[in-house]
Amino acid sequence: MASASGTLCGVCETQNVVRDAIFWCPECDEGLCTSCKKHHRASKASRNHEVTSVNNYQQIPSSIASIKQYCPDHEKKYQHCCSQHEKSCCPLCLTTNHRKCDFLAFDEIIKTSKTSALFDIMEQSIKDMKSNIARIAEDRGQNLGEIQQQRQRFQTDIKEIRDKINKHLVKLEQELKQNIQAAEQKAKSQLDGLLSKISDHGKTIDKLQKNISATKNFATELQTFLGGKMFEAEIQKEEKFIQSLIEDGDLQQINLQCRIDDKMSDILSMTKIGEISVITKQPTISMTTERDKQAQQMVPTIPKTINDINPTLLTRFEISNRVKKLGITGCTVMPTRKMVFVDRPNNRLVIHDENEVFNCEIPVSQYPVDVTCVDEKTVAVTLNIELDHIEIINIDNKKVVKKIKTFDSCYGITNKERRLIFYKMGVGIQTADVTYKSTVTTLVKVDGNHHWNCVITSKDKIYITNVRSGTVTCYTVTGQKVWEYKDESVLKSIHGVTVDNDSNIMASSIVILCGVCETQDVVRDAIFWCPECDEGLCTSCEKHHRASKSSRNHEVTSVNNYQQIPSSIASIKQYCPDHDKK
Repeated sequence: MASASGTLCGVCETQNVVRDAIFWCPECDEGLCTSCKKHHRASKASRNHEVTSVNNYQQIPSSIASIKQYCPDHEKKYQHCCSQHEKSCCPLCLTTNHRKCDFLAFDEIIKTSKTSALFDIMEQSIKDMKSNIARIAEDRGQNLGEIQQQRQRFQTDIKEIRDKINKHLVKLEQELKQNIQAAEQKAKSQLDGLLSKISDHGKTIDKLQKNISATKNFATELQTFLGGKMFEAEIQKEEKFIQSLIEDGDLQQINLQCRIDDKMSDILSMTKIGEISVITKQPTISMTTERDKQAQQMVPTIPKTINDINPTLLTRFEISNRVKKLGITGCTVMPTRKMVFVDRPNNRLVIHDENEVFNCEIPVSQYPVDVTCVDEKTVAVTLNIELDHIEIINIDNKKVVKKIKTFDSCYGITNKERRLIFYKMGVGIQTADVTYKSTVTTLVKVDGNHHWNCVITSKDKIYITNVRSGTVTCYTVTGQKVWEYKDESVLKSIHGVTVDNDSNIMASSIVILCGVCETQDVVRDAIFWCPECDEGLCTSCEKHHRASKSSRNHEVTSVNNYQQIPSSIASIKQYCPDHDKK
């Protein structure tokens, strides 16, 4: 019984005495002052009752505290549970309304109610939900950050275009910026609304967790038993809410998309610069519970490391060589398993099928460098020297379907979701969209005129090699540097790079052999290079070369120095291909 100032002692109140209760007996369902608590503890009828403080009692959720322990019809304590009607019964209820029913004694079934697995499961479910709520909030926050980065990148693209044309773009630029901000605000409002809803449910879960803990610690066995089902229902309700986030599409990735109009070349006839839209992608997170984790732990997936890799030669075949000198500088594998090779000296692509049989060759513009698969029918090829562009080639009809101007020499190239990522000499890593006319955007600036830098992507990372510095560097897809690896004993004259499914990076180096020894079927690494003879020399052959009358005046350099010569210069022919004369 409660008053305006708190809970009163029920024993004193029956004697018309008003005293504040300091303790509470859940069995008797009444408060006790200090004096009455002594008698209550000494009395045979109540000495075994578990008395708690009023403060602890008041922490019990009202939904639990309101559970009646006495029958309202007979004023007897509930002692049994009718299994047919799922109803609590006092002794008189059994003899009146439930004479033919099966029943269970509460004394037996509530002994382990506080230590039962049900509460462990519910508490673990609470922890799982809180963890998932936190992960969702973090994921949505990251999505907001990505949107801001997208907005900034789009604004940069817009500015680069605007700087190349006249003042007519000012009005159109402002309109597009407003659209970007409106789209961002729309996406932000949607995410903020979801985060607010998640926060409300998080508070409900916190309260539920607190109530379960208080019930477990301070409620009676009967209250704990009966209240468990109530908690379970509330937990199921919150679990349904979290599941509904996935089913209703609330966790789909929200991204801004900017498409630059194809009519930019005819600026005076344009009515807009581009379009802004909000698109969604599949969620990047999934809901997990401890039960899921335990199931996953039964069949662990252990990624392979470099130490676990044991390379084995599966096959070897000869690339179609219908020319005197073959020079493969790049390759890619199509979804159809066709293999496309770049033959740089002969300005062509060479294609073999999955059975290693020659399929065809496709002439390309001068000085191709690298190739990447765009889709089942098309590839993108980097070119340099005078043309300085990327060609999109249909390998079925052998026609160039598109050209992307780069204005300088390009080397390594790869494709990520129909967006080309390539290395441009003197600039760095750049990107351009394959599907529509777009300006080339710089992701990572790299100072210096580096040659033969290769690029590859894996998951959300970009990897680039640097021949001159002998390094492999990792960047995020947005251009942030993650790490850089350098080992001169391993990464020497590094050119090719790839990544396996376990994110292990494999790089290849070019080794120049001694041309003199090679004609005698002897394999030795070249230490020197003779530009006049256009071949490498080992230490022994270099001595003979320097002593020979026909070559003593040749200016020999080291292989390292030779490899720093720009490809446009090194590729200049000094000998007639038809007559082998200088």
